[in-house]
Amino acid sequence: MKDKDSGIDYGIAILRLMWNSHPWLTIGTAISGVISGFAGIAMIDTINEAIQHADKRQHLFLVFIALVTSSLIFRNSAALLPAYAARQIITSLRIALCKKILATPLKELDRRGTPNVLAFLINDIPQLADTLLKLPTILVESTIVIFSLIYLGMLSLPALAWTLAVIVGGIYLFGFFVRRCIYYSRKFRDEFNIYNAYTHGLLLGIKELKLNSDRRRWFRRAAIDLSTKRVANYNFIERFWYMGAESTSQISYFVLIGILVFWAPSFHSLDTRTLTACVLAIIYLMEPLGILVSTVPDLGKGAIACERLAEFGLSITDKNLAAMSDNHATEKKLSRQRYWKSIELRNVGVSFDAVDSSREFKLGPINIRLHPGELIFVIGGNGSGKSTLAKALTGLYPPSEGQILLDDRPVDDAHHLEIYRNLFSAIFTEFHIFDRLIQSKGANGKDAILPTELLTKLGLEEKIQIDGNKLSTTTALSTGQRKRLALVCAYLEDRPIVILDEWAADQDPSFKAFFYNVLLPELKNQGKCVIAITHDDHYFNVADRLVKLEDGRIVELR
Repeated sequence: MKDKDSGIDYGIAILRLMWNSHPWLTIGTAISGVISGFAGIAMIDTINEAIQHADKRQHLFLVFIALVTSSLIFRNSAALLPAYAARQIITSLRIALCKKILATPLKELDRRGTPNVLAFLINDIPQLADTLLKLPTILVESTIVIFSLIYLGMLSLPALAWTLAVIVGGIYLFGFFVRRCIYYSRKFRDEFNIYNAYTHGLLLGIKELKLNSDRRRWFRRAAIDLSTKRVANYNFIERFWYMGAESTSQISYFVLIGILVFWAPSFHSLDTRTLTACVLAIIYLMEPLGILVSTVPDLGKGAIACERLAEFGLSITDKNLAAMSDNHATEKKLSRQRYWKSIELRNVGVSFDAVDSSREFKLGPINIRLHPGELIFVIGGNGSGKSTLAKALTGLYPPSEGQILLDDRPVDDAHHLEIYRNLFSAIFTEFHIFDRLIQSKGANGKDAILPTELLTKLGLEEKIQIDGNKLSTTTALSTGQRKRLALVCAYLEDRPIVILDEWAADQDPSFKAFFYNVLLPELKNQGKCVIAITHDDHYFNVADRLVKLEDGRIVELR
């Protein structure tokens, strides 16, 4: 019952979303639908008149042509007007979803995993778009059904009673099939998430799969084949129940015609003229009923998409949705804090667990104080919490306990957290390089250093060209070269604190020495606090301080 109620709630919410965003288009659609429905019924009445009165056919033919033309024009208008609105609504939803992803804490995004978040963009939003495009059809066809029933009642109340009885019985049977259809639609959506994760692994791990036939065989059979078959099975079962639901309208149609033609005249006084008109009305009625039936599974899928988006925190019932998707809203430019005296992590703890993992990792409690002009190496074994510490230090993983203090003042609200984060440039082990350079201005308002000089300094002048602020490539490079390019971007950002997570791991020996002996001291001498996560014990002497982690705790600080 809960699923049914939530589906109805989301259906109403989708209609309200259309009304709130484009009220005049919705009114225009309703008017067009009413005119189309009225013209359709008038057309049936004209046909009935032409059958009964042969002498009026020439005149009625002209009326018939006018009614057909009116019905088609207004029916198509009722479909096209909301299609324009739906396009704008979906654009707004996509923008709102992207903004929601930007506003979601990194820890929550990491917990969900990239494939699950991508599913919102590539599955749920398009499904919601399909549902929105069905709304005009539902409105128009519902109008035609209502007018058809009114017309049928004007012809014969017994015929209307039989029609309503068959429709109610059909709806009951239809509801049984649709509930099963929506259940398997939900199963299909969940399994498709798993399939997305496997295809994500397929693309990222293609080299490993090509090199190892055993792994490839396992991946193909246990992952891709099994998941693909489950997706196909759930989709087939969904279609099976959908076909059952769709067939109820056809069965109802034939049952109703059979009752009116073969049975009802025995109990009710239906003359041939009235019976003919009733049959024509029912024939006309069954097409919009069939169309309405065919849209119900899509409405169910739309409700499932709404559920998934709501689980992520983006509800189409949210009154702030329009503000979130406002293209004209500009992100407030923060005043950069270039000067600072200290950063302290006081009893900071961070808990983290992946959505598909039963094991929780806990960092902390961490107590450490940082100052400008320091070069700090963070060391420790794999899984000791070094990268988690870096994310906690930058404010990307807000503390679940303890507090971060900037110049002895707590970073305790979103505004101060945003200012605090802007102190950092970071290159994590998993990083992305945007093709547009963002360069900080120097004290005189001019660029402090030319990007081309940095490319030469880091040995990339022959690999990358810069056109304005756009890089010629960010992918046609080795991992070590991509890390160098990321360092170029960090130089240009010119933030007072730089975090480098195992940056030197993919560099050749000569450039690794250049990194530790030249680049890091150079950044330090510029007054920056540099935190380098490293395993290179040959260069530990370069650091001012060493911070060693084990099982999420600092065990050595020197």
